Parts: sequence; structure tokens; C-alpha cells
Amino acid sequence: MAKYDVVVIGAGAAGLTAASLLAVEGKSVCLLERSPYLGGRGMAVPDEGFTVNVGGHLVEDPGSGLTKVFEHVGKTLHHGEVSAEMPVWDHEKNRWGSIRDRYSGSKGELKKVIKALLDTEWDELDRWDDKPLRQWLHQYTDDQGVIDLFEFITVLECMTDNWWDHSASDNLFPRKMHFTERNTAAYSCWPGQGWDGMWADLADAFRTAGGDLRLSTPVERVVIEDGVTKGVAIARQPRVLPNEFFEEEILEADHVICTLPVWHVLNVVDETDLPDWYAEQIKFLAQDKFRIAWLGLYLATEEPVHQYDPRELSTWLRTPNTELGGFMFNQTAMDPTCSPEGTQLHVMGGVFPGEKGRDRAWLRREMERFEADVVTMWPGFAKTVWRRRHLVFEPSFGVIQKPGLVGRYRPHWRPPRPEGLWFAGETFRSRGVGTDRAARAALTVVEEYLGRRLATFGDGWRY
Repeated sequence: MAKYDVVVIGAGAAGLTAASLLAVEGKSVCLLERSPYLGGRGMAVPDEGFTVNVGGHLVEDPGSGLTKVFEHVGKTLHHGEVSAEMPVWDHEKNRWGSIRDRYSGSKGELKKVIKALLDTEWDELDRWDDKPLRQWLHQYTDDQGVIDLFEFITVLECMTDNWWDHSASDNLFPRKMHFTERNTAAYSCWPGQGWDGMWADLADAFRTAGGDLRLSTPVERVVIEDGVTKGVAIARQPRVLPNEFFEEEILEADHVICTLPVWHVLNVVDETDLPDWYAEQIKFLAQDKFRIAWLGLYLATEEPVHQYDPRELSTWLRTPNTELGGFMFNQTAMDPTCSPEGTQLHVMGGVFPGEKGRDRAWLRREMERFEADVVTMWPGFAKTVWRRRHLVFEPSFGVIQKPGLVGRYRPHWRPPRPEGLWFAGETFRSRGVGTDRAARAALTVVEEYLGRRLATFGDGWRY
């Protein structure tokens, strides 16, 4: 029977971060992943000569998060191509324009808002968990161009399905971070080693430090006895039937870090082992209506499709027919190796209400309409050489970031019981954007487990 200091469930951004940090700190760690791929919701998979970035991600770390994780474990997160422009779709006039045009005559107002944000302490932003972004902005400006800048960025980051209903705190944390570290409202880059290479580097650091990585190994349950975590159970052989009995293998550990999203946590943790109120928090956030989900579409063309620059990030509040907010970027412009020579791979998504995610008929109809909208917005997509549809719902992109559903309103990373159980991931208490948010959540758990801060990350804000 194997025995470890820590077992980590899930080899996405949070799991790889937690496992590699703990391993280089001298802990014996086993990292378990049910998929044959690394990266979780940020994985990259091969498909007929293309490399599909199934999460539709860019790295949103200005330097103090995931980049520092790599530094601490002896690797380098190379910041590759950086987004160069932000076209926005005017759904009232049915045409494109640059976000800069919206606030170009209001730079004084924007500077005033930036100064107010930089002068605001991180702890003060925590108090805005239950208030909308517009309420915070209207303290300093009524300029619609400045408000548009903040709200279009939020749609681009896929935080909510309604652009007017963002929480202030979850949006202002990354804005303050990006202004402080990069002197820009938003910073997005492609990992220089590619998404698969980025996760492979973290996995290599983990293995080099003595970690035990097991892919294609689903966890059946976290073993908890008398309020104390004892490890995890995995099946000795794959299930053939969903409800068949099987022989378990127990991996012993005094601590388990679970990085599963709230929708899957109670599949491996018996809710009776958690305080009632804590389990109810998880189940509340796990409701379909609180999911950020999107209709993913990958289109390859012979020529790049863009408005101003191939490396631009396009966004919109609503498409002409589906009225879905969303994003689009040319993945090949960020990484030419992701598509065959002579092709350009574009990734886009339309954000839809989570409660629609199980209605297959609605999804089929909406995808057809969304594709038609895409051709209306970019006539260049009328002629494609390759196409893939992708539903990002199970698991979804994340928990919707409305007022009252972020920060202190989410389950804490350390439940009051059982002893030795931790939750790290962006659907629990966390701050940031996407994969970087998950990595920062894992850092918070690791430091609390170790009982000290890691010097690499300085004295800045956590979680």
C-alpha cells in the first residue's frame, strides 16, 4: 500500500501547480488525473493535423502568478505572442470598431479611474464581492467609453453571460494586477512552449523532484475516517459497467488536495463528511444556472481572418441573432505550429446561460445560429477548410462571477472538517483569470499547508 504526504486530485493548472510546488519543497506527492492528457480545462489535443486548445485560453498572468510557479520549480514559462488589439462589435450598428476609439477622447477620465484603482488596497477590493462593477466605476467616472473598456474586457475573459452584471471585486483584482505589473488594462499571451509543452514542463519538474504522476487514473473516493483524511481510493482495473463492484487500491496520505470544480467534488467526497452548511455552499454554486458555459467553434481558413491585427482578441456583447457575448482569436497567429502549413486556425466562443446546457435540441439550434452570426461578423469565415464544434459545459468554464457569487461567498479552500482535506481551484475561493487563477488558488493552499510563504512569490496578495 503506497503512502504519501499529499495526494493531489486533477492535473490541470491547479493540480500541477500544487503538486510541483510541494514536490520541490521536499514532500512526497502523488498526482492523479483521470484523463490521458495534462492541463484539465486548459488541455491541448491533436486533431487531424491541428492542435486544438479546448479551453480557448490565453495565459492571463502578468508575471506574478503562473510565471512565478515555473520559476520556483526550476522551469521557465515563456511569454510568447501577446494580444495586440481589441476589436469590439457594435451590435446596434452591426460593425466593428477598436476599443480605443471608445475611450480615446476620455483619457483623462481613464487615468482618473486607474489612479483610484491603484490607490485602493487589495483588502478594500474584497469588500466589493456583493456589488456590481458599474457601482465601483461610477464613484470615479460616468464616461461610457471608460466603462466600455472595463466591461468588454470582462466579457473577453468569459466571467459572466451579461455584460452589465459583473461583480466589482473579481474584475478589479485582475485590472489592478495588470495595471501594476504591465501598465495595461489586460495582458494576454500565448505560452511560448505551447499549452501541451507548458503542462509537460510542470509535470517534468514534478517528476524530477520525485513526484508520482498517474494519468488515466480516476479517483473513486477520498478516504475519510472519523473526521480525518486517510488518502484516496482508486480502482485496480477500469470499470466495465457503471455500477459494477470493483476492488479498490488505497493510496494513503494525511492530506488530499482536490482540484475538481464544484460540479464534481461531491462525486469523490461524501457530503456527510463535510459540515452541512459547507456542503450546501458547494451544491448551491454547482447549479447549472451559475455556470459559465460557451459554444466553442474552431474554424480553419486559408487566409487569416481579423480586423486590425492577426494577434488581436475580438469581443462582443451580443451577436446579431443569438445575442450571445463572446470572443475570437487567431490561434495560428499566436502559434504557427498549431495548424498545417497554409491554414489559419481560429478559436471562438459564444457564452450562454448555464441552465440551457442540458437542452441538446436548443444547443444544436443555437450552434447553427451562432455559426451564421460568425459569418455575418466576419465574411471571411464563409469559406473554411476545417471545422470543429465544441461544447464547453461539462465541465464548464467556471462559476459565473456575479455579485454575491465570488470571493467570500464561495467555499473556503479549507473546510472545517475533515482534517487534512483541501480544495484548490477557480470555482472555490480564488482570484484572477483562467489558468492563472487556478494556479494562484493552488499556491494559497500550498503555503497554508506548509505554514509559510514561499519567498519566490514575495509579499503580495494571495488567493
